[in-house]
Amino acid sequence: MKKIALFRKYGESAEFVARFDSVEEASDQVKDIINEDEDANVFDFYTEEQEYTDIRERVKTYADACEVLGIAEMDEKAFKACGFRPDEIARRKLETITEALNEGWRPDWNNTNEYKYFPWFRILPGKGKDAEGKPCGAAAGLASASAIRAASDPAAYSGSRLCFHDSDIAAYAGDTFRDLYAQILVEKF
Repeated sequence: MKKIALFRKYGESAEFVARFDSVEEASDQVKDIINEDEDANVFDFYTEEQEYTDIRERVKTYADACEVLGIAEMDEKAFKACGFRPDEIARRKLETITEALNEGWRPDWNNTNEYKYFPWFRILPGKGKDAEGKPCGAAAGLASASAIRAASDPAAYSGSRLCFHDSDIAAYAGDTFRDLYAQILVEKF
């Protein structure tokens, strides 16, 4: 399938912005950027028509993510020998997978208008029951923490290297790499 890739020039280099189904969609994105960034102008951008295979078809494993990025897989035995725990190794794998699935997009934590998406999990322990006898679990995400029922209602919302530009990609990552996420969210050694 063909897609339109939009790039922004910075002197002699260029940065990938996003991929679109049409030149019109890319043009609309350029207009939005110019409206938000007073230093940008239409001459800073160019498009290329490219053959494209959906990233979800290309990244189904950690090895696939390494191939997409053109990097070598980590030597897990060497990491374990250096004292890395399984959750630390899983986190490094997920960082690689996230980078590959985001296809060059990096979150701008200074831009409060830019949406960032994370997989969301409901962790159900096999034996736990609540006061009413129902199975209980806990919601687990990667980007927030809060405390309630205290003198105040503090909440901390923090960034993560494991966020995505698109909710569908975040859901795909959570489903496809569930075991790796379990390693970092639940003590599972």
